[in-house]
Amino acid sequence: MINLGLIGCGALGKIHAQCIAQIPEARFVAYVDKVEDAAEAALKQFGGDYATTDVETLLCDDSVDAVYICTRHDSHASLAIAAARAGKHILIEKPLALRIEECEAVAEAVKRAGVTLMPAFKMRFYPLVQMAHEFIPNPQVMVGQMMDNRWGDNIWPQDPVQGGANVHSQGCHTTDLLRFFAGSEPTRLWASGGTLTHPGHPCIDQCIASIQFANGHTAAWIQGDAATSHFTSKFFFELFGNGKSVQLYDRFKKATFFDGQKTWVEERPDEEGFLLENREFISALQEGRQPVLTAHDGIQATRIVLAADRAIRTGEVQTL
Repeated sequence: MINLGLIGCGALGKIHAQCIAQIPEARFVAYVDKVEDAAEAALKQFGGDYATTDVETLLCDDSVDAVYICTRHDSHASLAIAAARAGKHILIEKPLALRIEECEAVAEAVKRAGVTLMPAFKMRFYPLVQMAHEFIPNPQVMVGQMMDNRWGDNIWPQDPVQGGANVHSQGCHTTDLLRFFAGSEPTRLWASGGTLTHPGHPCIDQCIASIQFANGHTAAWIQGDAATSHFTSKFFFELFGNGKSVQLYDRFKKATFFDGQKTWVEERPDEEGFLLENREFISALQEGRQPVLTAHDGIQATRIVLAADRAIRTGEVQTL
């Protein structure tokens, strides 16, 4: 049995706890949150040994094998570094961090400690995403789109320090998946956009970028909160290559495939990314191997987002 500690008992933390409740090889034994009532509520709902507001209590607990970091973005790096130094394996919610220096510091701490870290990029695990990747393993052209309705001015993800606003907060999901589909590292990027839906805010909130990868493949990346698409849903990806195409839509519960001759649609009844990413993390710990996502993936996802920010602000092509 793998014993887990949850740091951050808000909405995402509870989703992960619900997933672990379906995985018999692991259990949450400890809950940490700045708000004591939130930690106590999670303990009552999911069971375990204790709830606390003190992170050190959890990190010093030798019975805890791994921690889940589900806090606001600006705390990710410091918590991950502390957890690694305490010898805890780590699943960390996206983004790994908002600054590349912090991402690299986390990766170095994980390497020095010899622990496992997996960034929670759930999109990779959707069954139709995996099916699309197998169908077109080397797409020559890709489109990745994640568009929300306008974010509220006072929610924490919109805060420039805690969340970084839409492109920085969520863009790493899109950039990670494009990099996964490309099967290659990004080399050049150009972007346009800016602060369009929250005038006067220091962070960009809309981005349209063109990304070139080392293998010569290209991607268009669209991110923001101007409005969501009720035709494709918030998530929408297209892959084109070797006379075939795939469109992923309806929050990746539907996909349209074209093999050059015939077209068909595949469907899934539910979103499965959260559960499947948790199963991967627990399986990796059980088997003593690296998970399919590592700190390097978290670094690269943030690196692309930051390059787009620079491109928008300077009007210059960015070399990655």
